Amino acid sequence: MSTQFKKYFILFSATFILIGLMALISSCSKEQPNTHTLTVGLQSGYPPFEFMDAQGNIIGFDLDIAEKIAAQLGKTLVVKDMEFEGEILSLKQGKIDLIISGMNITPSRLKEIHMVPYHGEAADSLSLIFWNEIPAGIHSLKDLAAIPNAIVSVESGAIPEAFMNHYPQIQTKSFQGALAPLMDVKFGKSLANLVEPDVAEYLKQKHPEVRVLSIPLPKEESILGFGIGIKKGNEALTQQVEHVIQQLKASGELKQLEDKWFKGAE
Repeated sequence: MSTQFKKYFILFSATFILIGLMALISSCSKEQPNTHTLTVGLQSGYPPFEFMDAQGNIIGFDLDIAEKIAAQLGKTLVVKDMEFEGEILSLKQGKIDLIISGMNITPSRLKEIHMVPYHGEAADSLSLIFWNEIPAGIHSLKDLAAIPNAIVSVESGAIPEAFMNHYPQIQTKSFQGALAPLMDVKFGKSLANLVEPDVAEYLKQKHPEVRVLSIPLPKEESILGFGIGIKKGNEALTQQVEHVIQQLKASGELKQLEDKWFKGAE
């Protein structure tokens, strides 16, 4: 074997071994996720569940819940602020461990992910919000559809947006977060804003000008409360989260947080 050939052979072998080691390291890193952190996906701009304070920090009911869960599990909390529509996909892809984002439990979502109830009761209605007054003769979305060029604002990816598909004759404007749709109504760009009842109650507390009209939901589209999303197959984490929520309920801490964020208690 010539000296030149030996050099090429050694270089080729070293390169092959290096590539193999890099592949092995990459594979191991994928198979062994960080067990010291708890990554939670949410979308800020959805008060009182999660929103920015004056200093630009994310605060709200969901953040407090996330902190309680992380502390009980002995993990460091990592919060990822993301678009609501992408949360379930990110959960399935393993980019986040939990969704704690004011997400309603629905039959369709339960087909995709586990959901641990943590707030709210079953609801059979949505809330249609107006600014200052409900127009005369408006008692339902069907009545609203009779108004030429009527526009209803909604949060992108939330249940009200999907529900508006029942009314294609009404123009729908979608926004990220819950405040932007309300402001669209305030400034006369949309006639009304469709939201979940808990959100309507919060907005009514913060804005005395808000007027609310209840919109009944079909039985098959009823809301089953709010849930923490967990990837299907992750039974261990599901059980841990269920246990923490049970503890928070039993100790009264969950009720305290609900009073703090939903009733304005200090």
